[in-house]
Amino acid sequence: MKYNRMRVDRRWLSGLVLVASLWLLTACGSAIGDSCGNNQDCPTSSYCDLTMPGGLCTIQDCREGDCPDGSVCVTFENESSYCMARCDSDGDCRGDYTCVKDLGPWPFCSYVTQ
Repeated sequence: MKYNRMRVDRRWLSGLVLVASLWLLTACGSAIGDSCGNNQDCPTSSYCDLTMPGGLCTIQDCREGDCPDGSVCVTFENESSYCMARCDSDGDCRGDYTCVKDLGPWPFCSYVTQ
């Protein structure tokens, strides 16, 4: 009888760990600059730009002050503007992305080809 009770307790504990893990993953959410495979991977009111390597959660046609915390509105040479993840160094950016510091008033993470 003791063996069966332990098995039930372990199943309950495993279920609890699974639920807690899923909750933590959902609670963390996604942010501008995160990788994505579709729009559902990105924060509300943003989209997944699949033209960027690994996908990029962003908001198009932004204005200064419009972007969520941790991101900045960047206007590029072609006058298009996007919310991009803000950074202080390359270590603040994901994988193959680097911190661009010379294209406007705020540094941002971007994929830069060599």
